[in-house]
Amino acid sequence: GLARGNPAHEMFKAAVALAVGAIPEGLPAAVTIMLAVGVARMASKRAIIRKLPAVEALGSTTVICSDKTGTLTQNQMTVRAACCAGTEFEFTGGGYDPSGEVRLAGAPGASPAEDHPALLELLACGALCNDAALVARDGRWEIHGDPTEAALVVAARKLAGVDLSRDALAGRFPRLDAIPFESDRQFMATLHARPLENAGEARDRVVYVKGSVERVLAMCDSAMGSRGEVVPLDDAAVHAASAALAARGLRVLAFARGDAAAGKRDLTHPMVERGLTILGVQGMLDPPRPEAIDAVAACQRAGVRVKMITGDHALTAATIAGMIGIDGAAPREEVSDFSPPRVLTGAEMAAIADEDLPVHAETTAVFARMTPEQKLRLVKGLQSRGHIVAMTGDGVNDAPALRQADIGVAMGIAGTEVAKDAADMVLADDNFATIEAAVEEGRNVFSNLTKFIVWTLPTNGGEAFVILAAITLGWPLPILPIHALYINMITAILLGMPLIFEAREPG
Repeated sequence: GLARGNPAHEMFKAAVALAVGAIPEGLPAAVTIMLAVGVARMASKRAIIRKLPAVEALGSTTVICSDKTGTLTQNQMTVRAACCAGTEFEFTGGGYDPSGEVRLAGAPGASPAEDHPALLELLACGALCNDAALVARDGRWEIHGDPTEAALVVAARKLAGVDLSRDALAGRFPRLDAIPFESDRQFMATLHARPLENAGEARDRVVYVKGSVERVLAMCDSAMGSRGEVVPLDDAAVHAASAALAARGLRVLAFARGDAAAGKRDLTHPMVERGLTILGVQGMLDPPRPEAIDAVAACQRAGVRVKMITGDHALTAATIAGMIGIDGAAPREEVSDFSPPRVLTGAEMAAIADEDLPVHAETTAVFARMTPEQKLRLVKGLQSRGHIVAMTGDGVNDAPALRQADIGVAMGIAGTEVAKDAADMVLADDNFATIEAAVEEGRNVFSNLTKFIVWTLPTNGGEAFVILAAITLGWPLPILPIHALYINMITAILLGMPLIFEAREPG
């Protein structure tokens, strides 16, 4: 324009008009409002968004790596079976009501405690190596602590003929020290004083241990016989009993006992690393959430892959995954009526090189006996394949994986503050169905954002083209800056805002 001899102030107006016409001033505000609306809608579905951009990222999620216990399952553990000294026992009753009974598998009636010293010792170990409590309140039973540990307390109280309540056991076997459970150790141990009538001259301390079958077996060199005597350890028999329980979808824990020197008051790792006597295993059922089954199916239909990550036995994980329908398997009520998906264990992952891991991460649906460090490797492996990954976690050690994931999802009930601080989203109800609802809402936000951009760019482009054409041809400006601002304001309010608040479309 200046080259044509037009006045400088006119060309300044033209430049301003062109800028106003070309730049979609309402886009930043629209995006912010759109994300805020998504946050409000997700909060109503019990998904609390901590970082605003996570709303849009949720809509792009291609893989959800979910914990099993409490997220895909109900987190209401009930001991269903126990194996000790080559004998299997069944537990009746459900939930946290200790009114059931213990009986020989396939035999009617309760099993007298005095007939099975090994079972008595197994259940006592589960109740003593434990931080949970069972409380009766207003006619109903409530738990304080971890549901897995609470299930062991309930199971011990079902044994007839002996009082294995926490109060009674604590009076006879006072706790002196403990090694708390950590996911990388996969066991918990407690040190107790023996009752005076059982204390010998050389030893008056006993150590109880519970944890994963593989870890506890590695710490044992003997087993308890049917009459309470110590017998040689048969690793194959313990593994076979554990596999039989895991094949029924039960979460399996192993229990062991050891002696400590007289007067010992501190429990150290060398005291439990070897020389223990395995007491047996207990299998507990944590049924899948019905809503999680539907949510997993909806995710897989929508092209979002669901991967289960758990610290449980591989066979237990595969069974529960098949019941839920992960990896495309249709959910079944009968455990024997499906083909379990492929499982990768933590020990197997440790042997896989970093460059080979992405392929295994892509093709595997269930990951068992996983440590927090391996969760981080899994996220990186999936991201290297171009996936947008949502990862759930609840512990302090899960924070690195939550940070690395595109969407870190922390548990609002069972999660630690460290996990919540590291996450982009917090589940108020620890339910997988809430993740599915949040992804669905995220896709709606992404869709509305796309609609707004597709609408606003041609609108602003049209204004800019008219102004640019007038300048090029030397015509008077058909649109002044104030006109462009007015048009943008009216169109943004009357046409853009409805796009922001548009409801989710079918499909």
